[in-house]
Amino acid sequence: MFIYNFSRLVEWPVAYKSGPFIIGVLGGSSVADELEVYAMGKKVGTQEIQIKRFKTLQEIAVCHILFVPFARTKQMTEIQTTMQGKNTLLITEKNGALNEGSAINFVILADKIKFELQTENITKYGLKYSSKLQEMANAGS
Repeated sequence: MFIYNFSRLVEWPVAYKSGPFIIGVLGGSSVADELEVYAMGKKVGTQEIQIKRFKTLQEIAVCHILFVPFARTKQMTEIQTTMQGKNTLLITEKNGALNEGSAINFVILADKIKFELQTENITKYGLKYSSKLQEMANAGS
């Protein structure tokens, strides 16, 4: 699953390298169910992966990756404000979401799921990314 694979291609600050590795899903989405099955028993480095479902932005304290499903992307301005300074990789699935603060956005091209990348947003969130991530995004376009 793409979301899990991104965890191996992005680097978080030292303070985020202990405790569980949290992948959050905002609102109700079947993606959370899929992630729970896929991530079971997996780790990012030495960190065990935990999948968390957040009904509201206010519930989010620490979150390494936050997936924002299409239905919640109308809140991108509020999401950016809430997540500012939290070193969270924002992932969406809406055309144009990269211009609204998303770092990675899923798109459908030729009936296949691909992703777009906004490297400026990744660095804005205090994260570093592997050149392989950029290569993968470029290969999909």
